Amino acid sequence: MHDATTASVQSEPQFAALVDAIAADPDRREELTELLHEDHPLYDQRGAATIVRMRGWVLLALARVGVSDAALIFVLEELDTGVDAYLVAAAARALRAYPRPIETFAPFVMRALTNIRYRNEPVSFDSYGEYAVSPTGTSPVRELLATLTWLGSLARGVLHELESLRAQVRGKLRIDIDRALHAIRSADRLAESATHTCCAPSNEFGSMVSWAPESRRGSEPIETIVFEDHMGESIIFKDFFRGQPSIVVFFYTRCDNPIKCSLTVAKLAGMQKLLVAQGVADRIHTAAITYDPAFDLPERLRVYGQDRGVRLDTRHRMLRSIDHNDALREHFELGVSFVESLVNRHRIEVYILDAKGRIAISFERIHWDEQQVVTRAIELLNEEES
Repeated sequence: MHDATTASVQSEPQFAALVDAIAADPDRREELTELLHEDHPLYDQRGAATIVRMRGWVLLALARVGVSDAALIFVLEELDTGVDAYLVAAAARALRAYPRPIETFAPFVMRALTNIRYRNEPVSFDSYGEYAVSPTGTSPVRELLATLTWLGSLARGVLHELESLRAQVRGKLRIDIDRALHAIRSADRLAESATHTCCAPSNEFGSMVSWAPESRRGSEPIETIVFEDHMGESIIFKDFFRGQPSIVVFFYTRCDNPIKCSLTVAKLAGMQKLLVAQGVADRIHTAAITYDPAFDLPERLRVYGQDRGVRLDTRHRMLRSIDHNDALREHFELGVSFVESLVNRHRIEVYILDAKGRIAISFERIHWDEQQVVTRAIELLNEEES
């Protein structure tokens, strides 16, 4: 997936120069999208703050040269789940570099405003990694409001939320809000812009990838992986995941972004309740697998799940791999990178496995709807039982 030659770039200045060189070459610009994958070799063994600077510079490069359909999902992901001021501001600016405004962008921008308004730190895009206030400085809230202004009347769906926000703020920020409100209330935008769709905006639940049964990748490479569950019991992959469909989420307890892991596990609990309501909780397994098996020992897994309402029994488990964790990452193509054993960046990811333990459906990067995942799992169950 990734160009191994770029992995030789070690320093941040070299990385910034690489990004600038790619952005300057029209024939290479799609490489910017590759640099946003969490498992890119360039992110390995880098600290979280370093990755923020690196990814932010890539987003700013996209803001200069334009955002393709392939890159768009990464921009929306940062708006949907981002909590770092620099990255959210860069993503808001990048979104305005998409070829046209689209109505379904507005909820992402408004969610980002809600998530980041109390972390509205000043940022600067003048040079790589610069945070200090400068004459050309900005902030995530200002960039997000500018993006709503760009959307104009296509953001009518968030008008009430933005009006409520205006009533809560004072000072110069109201000027930016008033500018966005004026643009949204205007009726001058082209209606056809709202009809354009691509990869993710038409689906607020996240990007989804499906494979036909004959093309699903076999689970043989990981069938003998040994897990330890929330009670300290050992179980092999094939013994738990073969024989029925399963819903699998990935998380880790040290995650400091509540919009990612904590919410993912809470939503897993919600899906379990839906499975019970549909009468299939005994025929569809669920599992939450940690990215951080050395730290997330059974008691920690159990408490984390119980605090979020997760059902825990022999069919519904929280798991940590006790061997071949790299093989697990490779099989699921997990969007995660590490500094030593600590996660430094990861995406949201949910998988539905078929009765042979093969990946049938995946939901990645942006938030997914519990009912949609359960519905697809039940459809898979019915297909396999018919």
